[in-house]
Amino acid sequence: MALQLLVDACHAVLLDDGFDTPPTAAAVSLIRGTIDKIGPDDVALVDEVLFLEETNNGGAGHHNDPPIITCKTVYEWDNFTITVFFLPPGAAMPLHSHPGLTVFSKLLLGSAHVVAYDWVRPSVYTGSGSGSGSTMTMLAEKALDHEFTAACGAWVLFPDSGGNMHRFVAGEDGPCAFLDVVTPSYSPAKQGPCSFYRDLPYDLHPGEEMNDPEIMAKILRNLPPRFKEIVIAIKTLLNMSTMAVVDLMEQIKEAEEAFEEASTSLQHEG
Repeated sequence: MALQLLVDACHAVLLDDGFDTPPTAAAVSLIRGTIDKIGPDDVALVDEVLFLEETNNGGAGHHNDPPIITCKTVYEWDNFTITVFFLPPGAAMPLHSHPGLTVFSKLLLGSAHVVAYDWVRPSVYTGSGSGSGSTMTMLAEKALDHEFTAACGAWVLFPDSGGNMHRFVAGEDGPCAFLDVVTPSYSPAKQGPCSFYRDLPYDLHPGEEMNDPEIMAKILRNLPPRFKEIVIAIKTLLNMSTMAVVDLMEQIKEAEEAFEEASTSLQHEG
């Protein structure tokens, strides 16, 4: 049975150290390949879909009620959980995060539009003020914007990449259902609370209004000390008056990856 194969694969490769680090590339490949073999019948979707349709469409007065999103846990262990979510036509699961988690997702039924973001690293904050009326936003980059159907393969989000903040919107042609494998099993005490967000186009964010050079100057001022030489090189060698924010972030991202590679090399040599 495909579901039992998935459970066995998760037990084999999602080990206890999943609490500290994302799964290995080999583990990701195995689980994605196994999830792709899962179909609606493997998780008894027929009865669930009938219940979902009756709940959202049945009886007088129900047609004006908000659509009901439901879920069921298929299997749960210390270091992973398998869950199925059901969305009626047009229903949206708001933009939310999975702190410290790796999530494998596979659409089993219907269609859904998925938009996902990751925080820009190093973090870039905008906004001002304090108290209940203050606004504070963080710069994020879009990692995924795609229409999925049951014919599509599984996709994966990681704690810091792949679109850890995402939103699902079910297609209008019928309900959709998708299967999630989450590792480690979610615990607010360990990973912190799941948060919900509102995404705004960059030029409409509610923070202070600044042009690109001002934004880039603020980004450079807030970089960690290890970027000092990179900041000097950017200011000296590049024309920031003609550079876009996205170009600057790409330069910083490349520098951060170089730092990480150098640190890994030193650790191996030590």
